[in-house]
Amino acid sequence: MYPILLEIGRIKIYTYGVFIAFAFIIAAEYAARVSRELKFDPYYILDIIIWMLIGGILGTRIAYIIMNIKDYIQEPVKILKIWEGGLAWYGGIILSIILGYIWSKKNKMRFLKVADVVSLAVILGLSIGRWGCFSAGCCYGKPTEFALGVIFKNPLSLSITGIKIHPTQIYEALGMFFSFSFIRGMMIGWLKREREETKITKKDLFELKTEIMLIIQILLLRLYYMWYGKEIPFPHPIDLVFLPGFTLLHFGVKFLGIAYGLRKNYFEGIIFAMFFMLYGALRFFLEFLRDPSGLSGFIVDKTITANHLVSFVFFLIGAYSLVRGKFAFTK
Repeated sequence: MYPILLEIGRIKIYTYGVFIAFAFIIAAEYAARVSRELKFDPYYILDIIIWMLIGGILGTRIAYIIMNIKDYIQEPVKILKIWEGGLAWYGGIILSIILGYIWSKKNKMRFLKVADVVSLAVILGLSIGRWGCFSAGCCYGKPTEFALGVIFKNPLSLSITGIKIHPTQIYEALGMFFSFSFIRGMMIGWLKREREETKITKKDLFELKTEIMLIIQILLLRLYYMWYGKEIPFPHPIDLVFLPGFTLLHFGVKFLGIAYGLRKNYFEGIIFAMFFMLYGALRFFLEFLRDPSGLSGFIVDKTITANHLVSFVFFLIGAYSLVRGKFAFTK
């Protein structure tokens, strides 16, 4: 919606980049907190986060280029124009995992423990970073009359303009935040089990840093519709239904996570597995709402894509690991 946040002379500051930087800072800080709770040395957090960030950026770009190699052969300089969009999410996850595994072996650490520490931070980072994607207009959805539909008008937007479409970027941001709420609740449940506590208290539900993340998501959601207010009157359904519902859902999901954590034993790789399952399920669903013109790698004409297949595989790995009580592929 606002691809360029600020222009100073010939210097352009892209909104996408600002959100990515913000997401990185938040994710790194939260990973340090998680590392202490999982008894992992926080000294190494920044190092591993940087390596996995590099893997995420390079992997998403490389995978997209491979899927659209003809376009880049004709105009190779486009490979460097990452701000114009063109990222395949699964490539980033796969390369990040590879680099994370190499880093873990090099530093003589258990990879699944490292993956657990990083996974929750990645989920939180995705919930923020996707707002940058929305600002750029990439990964846009199909035309819709849904109340939360958006109309991109900025000529610099990567989205189609002039018609109401699904804001699939926002759907993913919110989906990732609720995933974060549940897994954070699970962690609280495990910590309570260690202390031999069984009752869920208000203190468990209300954590300052976690609720700040909730406020950030609500502000981002409302600020957008405030800017968009010329087409949407006040009050909008988002004020009357979605924002109160969003808050209640966050605490409800977190409560369920705590209850699950009180019953389910922690094993190394469980957060990693939960990330695979939840993100795989979310992306599989969202791919049906994506505009086909912005996709590539169709397996079934304009319906099932390579993204669907990868999402389904991710979901199966996560679900199998949770049922097994041990991460897939481990002895």
